[in-house]
Amino acid sequence: MPKPVSGSSLWGRVSVALVGVLLLAQLVARTGPTKLVDGIVTVGWGLMGVIGLAGLSHVVRTWAWRVTLLEEKHHASFGRMLALRLTSEAAGQAGVFGQVFGDAWRIAGLGSKLSMTNRITSVALDRALYAASGAFVTIAGLTSVLFLLPLPPKSVLYVDIFLAGLAASIVLAVIAVQRRCAVLSGPAQVLGGLGFIGRWVDSRRSTIVSVERKLLDFFHHARGAFWGSLALNLAAQLAAVLEVYLILRLMGQHTGFVAALAIEGLTKLVSVIGLFNPGNIGTYEGGNMLFGKLVGIGGTAGLTLGLIRRIRALFWAAAGAVCLVMLPKTARREQSRRVDNGEPAGRRHAAIILAHGLPADSVLARVGALPVLLRAILGAQKAGQGRIVVAVDPARNLRLQEELRRTHRLSDNVEWYLAGSGEIGPILRDVIGHEERIVLIEADRTYHPSLHRCAAEWARPHALAPITGSQPVGIYALTAPCSIELARNCPPGTRTLNELHEWLLCTGCVECVPVAGDKWQRVVTSEDRLAAEQKLDGWLVKPTDGLFARMNRKVSIPISRQLIKYPITPNMVSLFTLGVSFLAGTFFALGGRGNMLLGALLSVVASILDGSDGEVARLTFQESAFGCWLETVCDYLYYVFIFAGMTIGLLGRGPVYRIWGTLLFFGALASILTTALQRRRLGGTRPEQYLSLWQAEASRRRSNPFLYLGRYTEFLIRRCCLPYVFLAFTLFGIPHLAFIGAAVGANIVWPIALYSYLTFDPVRLLA
Repeated sequence: MPKPVSGSSLWGRVSVALVGVLLLAQLVARTGPTKLVDGIVTVGWGLMGVIGLAGLSHVVRTWAWRVTLLEEKHHASFGRMLALRLTSEAAGQAGVFGQVFGDAWRIAGLGSKLSMTNRITSVALDRALYAASGAFVTIAGLTSVLFLLPLPPKSVLYVDIFLAGLAASIVLAVIAVQRRCAVLSGPAQVLGGLGFIGRWVDSRRSTIVSVERKLLDFFHHARGAFWGSLALNLAAQLAAVLEVYLILRLMGQHTGFVAALAIEGLTKLVSVIGLFNPGNIGTYEGGNMLFGKLVGIGGTAGLTLGLIRRIRALFWAAAGAVCLVMLPKTARREQSRRVDNGEPAGRRHAAIILAHGLPADSVLARVGALPVLLRAILGAQKAGQGRIVVAVDPARNLRLQEELRRTHRLSDNVEWYLAGSGEIGPILRDVIGHEERIVLIEADRTYHPSLHRCAAEWARPHALAPITGSQPVGIYALTAPCSIELARNCPPGTRTLNELHEWLLCTGCVECVPVAGDKWQRVVTSEDRLAAEQKLDGWLVKPTDGLFARMNRKVSIPISRQLIKYPITPNMVSLFTLGVSFLAGTFFALGGRGNMLLGALLSVVASILDGSDGEVARLTFQESAFGCWLETVCDYLYYVFIFAGMTIGLLGRGPVYRIWGTLLFFGALASILTTALQRRRLGGTRPEQYLSLWQAEASRRRSNPFLYLGRYTEFLIRRCCLPYVFLAFTLFGIPHLAFIGAAVGANIVWPIALYSYLTFDPVRLLA
């Protein structure tokens, strides 16, 4: 842990921060608050674009950080790493101590599934590669200054010396890495003899050496990941240059990209002052004011640029503060869920996957890019089984484990049982512990998630046997007394669920439940595998999907099928779709029929891709409450980007659209807040079921005209339908009518959502 800040140091930093605030106040007073406000107003709704571009930069930097985890990246979700990134950046606003806290928070937040050494290494690599990419931008920016500005000879000399020193530092760092110099353990050894500090360093010598070795190995043995992470960090730096260019263009400053690069390169130097001035308050804005004068846009424009970038930073700092509050709660809810499912202790529910006696080619056949055996394991885990036991033939044990581990989706807590005789009775006797329920699952089949849930919730005294016609589906649910009785009395030679089913039918100790044949598929031949793939596609369609959603599925499902072949998570798809939404809003903002038509087409693309994140999650068993909430947030931001873009694009047609834009944003914001509250109240721990619950309750109250209107018009505001409305109106050259209709509709949505929130009973709906 970092050493606590002493009182004198703390007061010194507070004093510096106060001086920075006074400096900022002086700059604002000298420039004139009215001029600054006018400059910010000129940017207008374009500020949302600046904020969105910064958000994409955070996403890219998170991706770069994730690459440094190599094969262990599957132990930390992209969404959680993004939240940790935002929290770290928010803490970094407080200066060097905030950065230390932020990095420590990132290390702790990655979770116990990763070793401490790997966590420290990934954060150190991420920080080092971002600093290296920043150095490249600084060199490019200062070089452009030499060509852009007529500097005095002495200033040119100073810049040349600084550039040479910076380039030499990069070269020395590269040489040190190539020669595997002891850049960490060497200084640690020197500090080892310095009293208290030496004892502290000695106690952590092994961690320091391990981290150093992994840092050097990353460059030497993971070249692809190294260059990939560096390229992504450079892309994030480029986004910062584009941010400067975008703000200046929105302010009406017709400067080139080289000028923006020069300003960003000089800004990197000012950020060094943040090591001493918390948040760079005053110094950052003063630096931008000076840089504005240097490149010829004026001090006022430079100060306005600095203030707008400060607003953007505060926005994402606020998002990071929210993540700081929510992440521990999410971890506690996850821990509580695991306790409820019996995972840490007790493990009251168990699933036995019967893979013995089955051909390896059958259980390893891939459906939805995952082996059938792994789908059975993940399906049982998703249904809440705290203990997973896989019964395998001794001769095939190592091959099955190796094949499943290559997918990086196999949990470490899966138990492997060597079924010598293959009889179900002995397997049950050896496996049964203190479980209240045992679920037997044949490993050569694919199952609809509802079958796993039904088996996991079974509590009647007899065994549960889902059947299609007279054929067992392949899942059996047994309560504790039933499983104990079965273990004792099961006839010798019973090796399959079909044989077990025939015996239980004779005893009358089984309850058969009819199941449609499209809910499962046995995979033995290649034709069976194709049938399983077709049924899997059918399982991706939701009951709440309407005409437009089903039309989108015809395109999104083939896309999702291709995505699952690569290490792409559902959260990545959500964030990429958010980027498409931002791009659509940007083209709407540019105005003109051609740009608006392109924006409408991109919004349709975003609508189609909106289904892919959930499809990828369901295809690969990566559904999570966080992912559902992330998708919801991205849905809300889609409306923000599109509505902001349309408002900006239509302002040129007259001031009346400013009024409609204000009404639209009020209605959209109120709708987002009320539906979010209602989703949290009705959805509970399963937010994905919110829409179906609301539709069912609204349909039940048909006599209520308010809810009747909402129930049969709500499809119009969904992302699967609204983009097509915008596209149709834009094709006919009347996008302003769609804009006005959206303003009216948004102010109808939130009263209905608020009424539902106040009158619907979540306890009864969730029962």
